[in-house]
Amino acid sequence: MEIFFVLFLLSGQFKAYLMFFGIELPVDLTLLMGVLLVGITFYKMVRQNTFNVLRVSFYGIGLLLLFYAWMVFSLFYTASEEYSLEKTVFFLLNVAAFSIPFFFKEFNLRRFIKVFALSTIFLAVCFLPFKYLNLMESPGGLKAEDPFNAIAGLYLSLSQYLGLVAVLLLTKGKEAIFSKRMDIMVVVAVVVVLALLGARAPILFAIIVYGLYYLNSVHVITFTLKTRTVWWLGAGTVMAILAFILMLQFESTATLISRSVGRFTSLFDGASAEGSTDDSTGDRILFIQQSFEGIFHNLRSFLFGYGIGSFGIITQGLDTRYYPHNMILEIWFELGLVGVSLLVVWIAYLLLELRNMPGRLISYWLLLYIFLNLMKSSSLVDIRVEFAFLALFTVQNYLVVKARAAIGDVPTPTHP
Repeated sequence: MEIFFVLFLLSGQFKAYLMFFGIELPVDLTLLMGVLLVGITFYKMVRQNTFNVLRVSFYGIGLLLLFYAWMVFSLFYTASEEYSLEKTVFFLLNVAAFSIPFFFKEFNLRRFIKVFALSTIFLAVCFLPFKYLNLMESPGGLKAEDPFNAIAGLYLSLSQYLGLVAVLLLTKGKEAIFSKRMDIMVVVAVVVVLALLGARAPILFAIIVYGLYYLNSVHVITFTLKTRTVWWLGAGTVMAILAFILMLQFESTATLISRSVGRFTSLFDGASAEGSTDDSTGDRILFIQQSFEGIFHNLRSFLFGYGIGSFGIITQGLDTRYYPHNMILEIWFELGLVGVSLLVVWIAYLLLELRNMPGRLISYWLLLYIFLNLMKSSSLVDIRVEFAFLALFTVQNYLVVKARAAIGDVPTPTHP
């Protein structure tokens, strides 16, 4: 089950590779995997001839469906005639990603994290050669007919997931996912691949979240360094420098590193008083301006929005996939304050119900990382992974303790 769930969550990335190689499937891969998982869930329920659900999951799924109901209602007044229906249908995949973990009490959380982490690293490493070749062949930018367009956006989505894996492993507490040494090796691999991909926001957000986590975990500040600590710091620094020098000796990795450094330089230059923003930053600033102009245009748009899928037709005159790269602004623009309020109530309920739950593999710090990314990237229909991790955050204590109870370590707990 865990493998199927990962395939469902990462189906968009696999689909991009299929498009790059010109392989067309008769059915959308993401939709196919979603239907398959829902079918397995219903089969399990029918076979067991019972329906047991935790209170937190019952109300959690119910509040999400209430938000979805408002989305469906907005179809009656949306400015979008075509994309609105597509967006409404595909949002159901997010509902499935959030709901499915609640119906599998035997779901192995550690196995899922392992498969997700290794699959993400594999997909990202496979992307690096294509990225290098495209930089060599199209130094001036992509052309419309360039086949690389099919996978061009992978660097950002895969970087977000890599950052997610790194933050998860660094903030999970004392329990190991693979093993203590293997967890460190996975984090190192993730950092290296992230540096080569050059996505700025996931790197910065991961650093910020881990920095806050580290400061929060420090209770006593001392300036005494043990010999072993100094040795490990020195050895780690030397190894990092040697690895960096080694990568500069190869044209492929040197080119990718140069691009990454250039992207960060352009970001910091844009933040300076005299600097100018790059295209990516400039586009996001424009999206924010367009969003606020639309939201505060009148009382109706402020309260109810322009309807699901309407951002493109209102701001660009094109009834197609277009979004402000900020989840709150996207919801407020299209579903109004009512939609934002329903989403806030849903998330607040989950967090309040779980505020005293111990032993999390998935921490609040990971949710903070996810939130920061949602404020900068992704459309409302592209966040299956984020919905899935929110669901696993909700049920993880039950899953972890139940797994221990199965081998006789502790009794199965009562979960809210």
